[in-house]
Amino acid sequence: MSDTTERKPLFDKILIANRGEIACRVMHTAKRMGIKTVAVYSEADVDSMHVKLADEAYLIGTAPAAESYLRADTIIDVVRRSGAQAIHPGYGFLSENAKFAETLASQGIAFIGPPGAAMRAMGSKSESKRIMQKAGVPVVPGYHGENQDAAFLKQQAEQIGYPVLIKAVLGGGGKGMRIVEKPADFEMMLDSSRREALKSFGDDNVLVEKYLTKPRHVEVQVFADKHGNA
Repeated sequence: MSDTTERKPLFDKILIANRGEIACRVMHTAKRMGIKTVAVYSEADVDSMHVKLADEAYLIGTAPAAESYLRADTIIDVVRRSGAQAIHPGYGFLSENAKFAETLASQGIAFIGPPGAAMRAMGSKSESKRIMQKAGVPVVPGYHGENQDAAFLKQQAEQIGYPVLIKAVLGGGGKGMRIVEKPADFEMMLDSSRREALKSFGDDNVLVEKYLTKPRHVEVQVFADKHGNA
C-alpha cells in the first residue's frame, strides 16, 4: 500500500547566502517543496534575478564580497530578522567556512551542508590524506606532515623523487600548486606556492607529493545525513 500523504518540509523558510545562478536554483527547488526563501544581496546585485525570485530580500552591503556575502554576522542578523530557520550556503563564499557552520549550530540555526568538523577534516589536503591512510585507502606518495621548514621539505622531495608537486594544504582551484622538475628549482617553486596560498587562502602551509605525469582523474561525491545514511 503506497503512502500518498504529502511530507511536510523540514523548514518553512530558508535563507540562501549566495547570489546568481546557484541561489536561483536553490530557490526554484525550495518553491517546489513549499518552502519560502530569503535572498541577500549586495548593492551591485540589487536588480539580480535571485533578488526577484525570493519571497524576501535584504541588502547586506557594498559590492565587494568581503563587505557583503562573506559577512557572516550580517547574514546571521538577516536570519533573525526574517525568521528563517536555516541557511543554504550554495557554493563558494561561506559554504566551506567551518567556523560559520559551527556558529550557526551554536545559535540554533540549521546549516544545509556538512558540519564544521567534516569541513575541517576534508578542507585540509593533509588531514584528508591522513584519514584516507588510516582507512587503508592508497594515496599518492608524499609528505603531508606539520614540519614546514624549507630544507626539510626539499629533503622530503629528494626522497620522494623528482618530479614532485607542491600543493597548498588548504583551498583548491590549482592555487598554490607548483610542479618541480629538479632540485635546483625547489626553493623558488616553494616560495611561489606559499605566496599564492597565503594570498588566496590565508594559510601558506604546503604538502609535497610525487607528480604523476599521466594521471587519470576520477572524482567521487559522497552524500550523508545526520542519521548515518550515505
